[in-house]
Parts: sequence; structure tokens; C-alpha cells
Amino acid sequence: MNSVADSKIATPHARRFEALDSLRGVCAVLVVMFHMPVASHWRDWGLVQHGYLFVDYFFVLSGFVIAHAYAGRLKTPGDAGRFMVRRLGRVWPLHVLMLAAFVGLELARLWFDIDAATPFTRDRSVEAIFTNLLLVQALNIHPSLTWNGPAWTLSVEVACYVVFAALVLFVPWRERGVWRVVGAVMAVVGAVLVATQAPRWMNTTYDYAFPRAVYGFFLGCLLQGVWTAIPRLKGHAATALEVATVVGIAVFIAWAQGPVAVWVTVLFVGAVWVFAGEEGALSRLLDTRPLVTLGRWSFAVYMVHMFVLMVLLIVARKLDWMPGGRRIDFGSVWINDLFAVALFIGIVGLAILAHHGVERPAQRLVDRLTKPAARTP
Repeated sequence: MNSVADSKIATPHARRFEALDSLRGVCAVLVVMFHMPVASHWRDWGLVQHGYLFVDYFFVLSGFVIAHAYAGRLKTPGDAGRFMVRRLGRVWPLHVLMLAAFVGLELARLWFDIDAATPFTRDRSVEAIFTNLLLVQALNIHPSLTWNGPAWTLSVEVACYVVFAALVLFVPWRERGVWRVVGAVMAVVGAVLVATQAPRWMNTTYDYAFPRAVYGFFLGCLLQGVWTAIPRLKGHAATALEVATVVGIAVFIAWAQGPVAVWVTVLFVGAVWVFAGEEGALSRLLDTRPLVTLGRWSFAVYMVHMFVLMVLLIVARKLDWMPGGRRIDFGSVWINDLFAVALFIGIVGLAILAHHGVERPAQRLVDRLTKPAARTP
């Protein structure tokens, strides 16, 4: 998800897509709400119940941004190697930190008997530690999500990076953008596979996750090749289009179930095109510092939140906070709301520590190590 990440574009026309970054932060919040096991007012809203669909925005944004930053820069296998190291440097360190945290929690189960779960079994198996370290855990290797569940997106995203680099390097007529056409064909195939083969359609993670990611990522790449050539609206018309886009996506996600949900990726392609230009009032709102900052923290929020929720569930079961067995419920939905808000603040606080203590230092180190050597005259 950290494309999910390189919104800092390193091209002759360098820029940040701040509004798109901020939308990534909003989507990360909605994914957290989807996972949060608290009987709040919003728990049963369709937008939250189907919040897993916001992950597909990450894939589309990633393809768009990666193509913008790197499509013209990968000329040799060495370039591709540096690209992969830089991409891994943005996702792997924080992933390993959270994997270590989950393993530590499992050791606490083993040594201190903190709950009834049998340590190092099922989705927390020892062998899954190694597939997670290699970021291949979501390539239909396991029969379920493993360890830090949300990290499945990193697994398939890295696979998309490999395919992207291979297409840019080896598909003929690169300068004509033929690789984008090949990628678009792959995206269509991915969409068809998810719609016709995945048991839960777009709510697929460990089995048909790669086709799902390819679908979004390479449509994002295709969009990047044409987005500047598409006339865009200005002023009030741009604002109206932005509002209509947000409302349309929210209504669709709240309603969509089954194979029709596959179309959400196409809607996210439209959203990236609409907000990349930053022409309307909603874009200006998204460009404000709090939302831009949330966007920059979003990867850390996404990566740490499941660990916090797992620890919370262990505590909640011991303190009998889950009378129905599924959700934390204090007997008052308003108290539940306050608890959910406090929980989210705690998640963000931990994410800030992870962002500044691990994510950013690792990125700076990898950037220094992969910086091309200066040519001597």
C-alpha cells in the first residue's frame, strides 16, 4: 500500500499529488473502520461493511504513481534492480517490524498463556513467517491470511512491481507505450478472474489477490499514460465533478455486493483522474495540511492497526467486553463510539511512531544507497 507510495515524483516535472495522497489517508481510515470490532453507530453502515473495497484505490493509485515516476526511467536491468530495491525499502522494513510484533505476541501466548489460542498454528504458523518475510504470502500459497493480515496487499503489490519492470524493459516499442496496452490486457484478465473464479469476488485476499491487484495497478498505469491528454474541467464545474465522484463512489461501495463490486476499480480510476488535476474545491480541501499529513501516515496506519486490534481482542475477551462474542459492546452505543474514536487515536499515535522511527529512516537509507553515482566529466 505504500505506493502506494511514491507520490513524490522524480521526473523532470517533479510534483506531489497531494490530493491523491490525502484520499489514500481517507481510504486507510475506512479500512481501519471496516476491521474495528466495536459495536458503534457506524459499524453496520454499508460504506463500512464493504470497506475492504477501499484497498483497491491503493492499487490504482500505485500503478498511476509508479508509472509516472518510473516508466521513462527504467532503461536497463540495473535500473530495474534499483527500482525494486527502492520499492522494497519503502514497504519491507515496517512490514518486518509488524511481523516481529505479531511473533512476539505469539511468544507471549506460548510462554504466558495469555489466551486460549494455540500458539503458532493455522494462520500463525512458523512456515508462514518465512513466506511473509519473502512477501509471497498472498500468492495463493496459504489457505488463509497469515500473521499481519493487511500485509497481503504488500505481497501482491511487490509482484506487480516485478511485472511492471519486466513490461517496461522487455515489451517492444516501449517509447510508444505498448507495454501499457499489454498491462491493460492483463488488467482485464485479472478482473475477469476475480469476477468469475474468486469465491468472494472482490473480497479476495490470499487466493485471487494477485489478479485483483493487477486489475487495479495496470489500469492505473494505463490512466497515467493518457490523463494529461483528457480535457479537464475548471472552477465550479471541477468542484461539481469532484463532489459527484466522491458521492458516486460512496454510494456504490455502500451498495455493491457480489461480482458487481468488481467495477469499483474502474470508479477509482475515474477518481484518480479527477483528483490528479487538483482543479476543484474538494482538491483544495484535500491539499490542507492535516489531510496531507494523514496521507503520509496512511501506510503506517494501515500496517499497525491490526496488531492493535488483536491485542485489544485478547484484553476484551479477558475483561468480558464482548458479550455477544463478536464485537466489543459496553451496553451504550455512545460509549462504544467514544471508545472507537479513542482506539483510532491510539492507532494513529502508534502509526506516527512507526512512520518516524522506522518507515522514514528506512526510506532515506535506501534512497542514499540507490542514488546513482555522479558521472565524472
